[in-house]
Amino acid sequence: MAFNKARFDAETFWYQGNGSVDIIADHQFNALEEKDRNVILYGNADGNSAWRILLKDSPVQVNNGRVTFGKRRLIGDGYACLFIRPRLGSDNASVGAVAGSGLAGMRLTDNRPYLYPGYAYPDVTIFDKTVISKGTDGITVAGYFGIDWTIESGEFVCNWEDDSGDR
Repeated sequence: MAFNKARFDAETFWYQGNGSVDIIADHQFNALEEKDRNVILYGNADGNSAWRILLKDSPVQVNNGRVTFGKRRLIGDGYACLFIRPRLGSDNASVGAVAGSGLAGMRLTDNRPYLYPGYAYPDVTIFDKTVISKGTDGITVAGYFGIDWTIESGEFVCNWEDDSGDR
């Protein structure tokens, strides 16, 4: 599914903005060869081998069955996550993630207009299926990392059901 989503997004970017995107399988990606190139990862840390190279130190992690946002864990396969981080080893490149904690979460990214003109997203957006019925009230986390790219110095709006560490 991640490959098909990447291909769909590349074609959308080409059609909407006349942009060109190379689609490279995670196992063929060479981080040293392309160190100053922007990269978008699809899937999650368990299904994309480039994730542990490019996003290993990210305070946002997406795995099968959970999303970790700092110390908070969101449990379930229905979370979608869109975020961006600076690329390790580069002064100007970024790594974006179009991620899901499972197939249900990845499917939620299908109708998010993140490649369309006029739509802006913060550094991190995490949502689940309630976004379909509740709109923006269904967003679990949205906000910006701090100048040092940490959660602690950033500004986030979090829609937690309680104050415990997990949801």
